[in-house]
Amino acid sequence: MAGARRSTRQSAATAPKYADSDSSASEEVPKKRNAKKSTRRKRAREDDAEDAVNGDRSTASTPPTTQPSSLEPTSPSNRTPTGAQEIYWLLKAEPLPRFENGVNVAFSIDDLAACTTPEPWSGVRNPQACKNMRAMRKGDLGFFYHSNGKPSGVAGILRVVEEAKVDESAFDSKDAYYDKKSEREKPKWYCVGVEFVSKFGEVVDLATIKGHAGKGGKLENMQLVKQGRLSVNRVRKEEWDFILELAGENGDRLEEKKGEALPAPAGEKNSKEDCDSDGKKPEDGCS
Repeated sequence: MAGARRSTRQSAATAPKYADSDSSASEEVPKKRNAKKSTRRKRAREDDAEDAVNGDRSTASTPPTTQPSSLEPTSPSNRTPTGAQEIYWLLKAEPLPRFENGVNVAFSIDDLAACTTPEPWSGVRNPQACKNMRAMRKGDLGFFYHSNGKPSGVAGILRVVEEAKVDESAFDSKDAYYDKKSEREKPKWYCVGVEFVSKFGEVVDLATIKGHAGKGGKLENMQLVKQGRLSVNRVRKEEWDFILELAGENGDRLEEKKGEALPAPAGEKNSKEDCDSDGKKPEDGCS
């Protein structure tokens, strides 16, 4: 995470390009010698205070004429017959300093922008969040969410460049989220590799999102709202498009950092994560 790979950071002005053979998950994690060192773990703590922000706020939206689409892709590739992505993602990380076992676990979208190799989204220890990562496919887009930030909300976009592999941080006794019950012969935890795509001109904050999540709102069924403690979320295509529209309304459309165009919104042309909240025990893993 931020500070753990200073030699591989670059300025956010230029987005990285990687060869298919790159594999940052195999890199050795530096030993953490004091509280100033940070880890690359990404699991965000979701405070009750954040979940409660404007929880009852709603907008006078017109009730949808159709039921929300499924959160399950129709194919293992997560692509429609025309090649369009079916399910999008939302991954949370904390941009402000917070210490676990003497390790600063802060990681922001600017930190991701500075990475010169695929960044492993490590440290996720919730079965449902881990299963969501295992469903990700190379090339998938997702939102980068600043958790417990000022403000908390969607800060930009990332791309999956490496599909799920064993999360090596689970075996590192010096890691902030070492899992002593995890065994190499039968791994429970996995992580994907991601890269920076773009940063919004302004964060689409949680209050705004919840403002559209009332009865009949366009984000009424969003997993972010329904399961606020989950650090890796699924996002329906219509929710993805709507949040992109909100990002456009908040100032700059998108700060493009790569030459590839992002999907346009519809209508346009071209935390402390609690396994108990999901009804599953930590030892269930995400197999």
